[in-house]
Amino acid sequence: MIKSSIILFLTCYFLYLPFSREPDYFDSETAPAKITLKGDSVVALYTEFGKPYALKLNKQLYASKIGQQTEVIYELRNPEKATINKAWGYWFIAKEIAWSFGVFAILLGVAYATTNKPHPDALAEQLSYKQENKTKYQ
Repeated sequence: MIKSSIILFLTCYFLYLPFSREPDYFDSETAPAKITLKGDSVVALYTEFGKPYALKLNKQLYASKIGQQTEVIYELRNPEKATINKAWGYWFIAKEIAWSFGVFAILLGVAYATTNKPHPDALAEQLSYKQENKTKYQ
């Protein structure tokens, strides 16, 4: 039961991922961006149709990457709401993973608790069950 539950959960989770990202993965564009220091914050600068945009980044994570290129993903109708196109941060979000695995663990625990040790009367009833003879078209 646990093995099939884990396979089912992971299948559903990985099918959910591409359709739940913001900006939408299938309707988005990507553009190269340069990580720079702007004032006291770290930003990724990119352009769309000649208009420059700046995506504010976490200073602690990107301070050592100033001057490097990265890729941003955004929707054409809203290019100012972009995000860095990388696995951790766009595809995998720590809070989302924690919630989904937590709910999975709780539901798996409930399923295991309800099926693990059946009541002796219920077990005896299942063992003594005999199927009735049925007619051909019943």
